[in-house]
Amino acid sequence: MLSFLIFRYHNFFVLAGLAATLLGEVVSHVLQSFATSVMDSTTPTCNVGRGAVRLTLDQACLKVFNSDTASYLQLWAQSVECYKCNPWQFLTLDPGTIQELVVNTTYPSDLYIRNETESDLYKVRYHFGQYGTYQLGISTHNITHIQVLVKPLNEFLPLFVAFIFFFMLAFVWQCTKFFRQRMDASYSPHRVRSAPVDESSSLLSQALSRESASSSGTQQSSPPAPLPVTSQLQLVDIPDSRGTGGRLLSLDTFRGLAIIIMVFVNYGGGQYYFFQHARWNGLTVADLVFPWFLWIMGVSLIFSIRSQLRRTTKRYMMLLHILKRCTILFFLGLIINSGNGHNYMPTFRIMGVLQRFSICYGITALMEVYLMNPQESPEYVWYWKVRDIMRSGVQWTITTVLVIVHTAITFGLVVPGCPKGYLGPGGLYNGGEHGNCTGGAAAYVDIKVLGKAHVYRSPTCRMIYNNDAPYDPEGILGALTAVLTVQLGAAAGRIIVTYQDHDSRIKRWIIWGIVCGMLAGFLCSWHKESGPIPVNKNLWSLSFVFVTACFAFLLLSFLYLIIDKWQWWNGSPLRYAGMNSILVYMGHEICGGLFPWSWTPVGEHHANYLIMNLWGTSMWIIIAYICHRQKLYVSV
Repeated sequence: MLSFLIFRYHNFFVLAGLAATLLGEVVSHVLQSFATSVMDSTTPTCNVGRGAVRLTLDQACLKVFNSDTASYLQLWAQSVECYKCNPWQFLTLDPGTIQELVVNTTYPSDLYIRNETESDLYKVRYHFGQYGTYQLGISTHNITHIQVLVKPLNEFLPLFVAFIFFFMLAFVWQCTKFFRQRMDASYSPHRVRSAPVDESSSLLSQALSRESASSSGTQQSSPPAPLPVTSQLQLVDIPDSRGTGGRLLSLDTFRGLAIIIMVFVNYGGGQYYFFQHARWNGLTVADLVFPWFLWIMGVSLIFSIRSQLRRTTKRYMMLLHILKRCTILFFLGLIINSGNGHNYMPTFRIMGVLQRFSICYGITALMEVYLMNPQESPEYVWYWKVRDIMRSGVQWTITTVLVIVHTAITFGLVVPGCPKGYLGPGGLYNGGEHGNCTGGAAAYVDIKVLGKAHVYRSPTCRMIYNNDAPYDPEGILGALTAVLTVQLGAAAGRIIVTYQDHDSRIKRWIIWGIVCGMLAGFLCSWHKESGPIPVNKNLWSLSFVFVTACFAFLLLSFLYLIIDKWQWWNGSPLRYAGMNSILVYMGHEICGGLFPWSWTPVGEHHANYLIMNLWGTSMWIIIAYICHRQKLYVSV
C-alpha cells in the first residue's frame, strides 16, 4: 500500500520533500540567528569624549578627521526626516585632530561642514548603517568620501528570513491539507452513502441559503440548479464551515489582516521604523491599520443595519443598541488608557483609538438607521448603474458637511500665537518659528474642550522635532474626517448589497480606489511634505482619508477575487482573528507586556525583537483559532 501511494503521488511527495527541506534550512537559519543574537549580546562601542559608549539599536559610530593644520572646523548635522529643521552642532575639531560621535541610522542625515564663523563650506547627505563604523575626512576646501571602517549589520536580513519561514510554513501546511483531502477522497470506503430526503425540505433549505447569502453579503454567481425529483440523495462530506456560513470570508480576512498588523506594530514591529507611525507627514505600514478598521466597520455596518430593518426591528430599539455599543467601546478605551500606571485622574487621557471608534460608529450608524431603506427598489431609473450612490445621497451630504466643518475649523480658527491653517508639528519645524503650535487648530480644540492635562503628551513628532507640546492623534477634530473613512467603507458595503455578481462589485471597488487615490494625490501634490493638505495620520487629514481608503478598496478587491470568487483560499488563519477582533485587540493591549507574549531581549538586535514580536503576534492567531473551534466569539 505504501509503495502504491508513493507511486501514485510521487510528484506531490517530491514537492513536499523539497518544501520540507527548504523549511528545515530556514528553521535552522532562524535558530542559528537567534542563538547568535542571544549568546552575543555585546554591541560595538564608540569612543565619545573620554569614555567608550555602547551603541544601541539604529546607531553607528562616525570618526571625523580634520586634515587642516591651521583651521578649526565644525560639524553640524540634522536628520532628513526633520523637515525644514535647523541643524545641530555636534563637534568642533582642532587642526589635525580626530573625534568620534554616535550617529542615528534610522533616516539619512545631512552633514554640514562649517568654519569658525559658522559659515557653510559644503554639505553631504549620507545614510549610515546600524553598528557600522565610518570615517569622514574634512578640510577647508573639500571633503573626502565617507569610508566604511567596520561593515554595518544587515538589519533587514531577519525580515527576509522571517518572510521565507512563514511562506514555507504555509506552503507545507497547504500541501499537507491537499494530500489529506486526496487520500480521503480516494480511499475512504464510507464517504458516499445514501439516505432518504424530502424534496420540499431540500428546496426550502436551498431558498433559505439564498436568502441568508443575500442578506449577509455573500452571493452566488449563478442560481443553483433545481434538485431532481428523487427519493434518494447522494450525501457527501463537506468541509467544516463553523463560523463561516453566511459571512463574507474576504471581509473577515481583511479584518484579520488589519488586527494582526496592529498587534505586531503595537508589540514593537521588530523595532523597524516603517512599522512605527510616521513622525508627522507621510505614511507607514502602521498608519494603515486604524483607518482600515474604521473602513471595514463601515462595510459591516451596512449588513448589520439592513438585516435588522428586514426583520422589522423598531428603529428606536436599534438606536438604543447603537448608544449601548458606543458607550461600551468608549469605556473599553478608557480602560486601555489607564494601563501602565496612567490612571492618575488629574492627567487621565480621555480620547483614544476605541473612543474614536465609538464616535464614528455612532454618527454613521445613526444616519443609516434613519435613512436606509430595508429593501432595494427594483424599479429601473436613469441612475440604475450608480444607484448605490444616488440612494445614499443624504448620508453623503451629511458626511460632506462634517468634512467642510473640519476644513473650516482647521484653516479658519484663530489659534493664539499660531498662524491660521497651521498644519506643522511645531518644535524645530520651519526653523522653530512656531515651536508650541503642534497640530494647530486640532490641538487647540482638544485643549479647550478636554483640558491640557487630559491631552496625550507623547505624540510621534516629539522624537524628531524635539517638541514638548501636548497633542492627541485621536482628538475631537480628526473624528469628523474619520467619519468620512467609515462612510467610504459603507459605500463598499452598499455595493455588496446592491449588485449581485462578482464582476460588478470588483469593478466598482477598483473605480472607487482609483478615484480616492487621485484625490489624495491632488490634495498633497503627490509629495510627502507639500500640497495644501499633506498626508498626515496625526491630523487625520483629508488626503490621509483618501489614500488609506484607496488601499482598502483595492485590497478588498484582491481578497474578494481570490477568496470569494475564485475560491483559491479560505482566508485562514487570518479570518479567525478577524471574526474575534475585539477579543484579540483587548487581549493584546492587556497582556502585551506579560510573558509569554513578550520579554526583555538579551541583545540589542532587530532579530531579537522581531522574533519576540512575531511570536507574540502568532500566539494571538492561535488563540483566535482555538476560540473559533470552540465557537467562542466576543462582540460589543
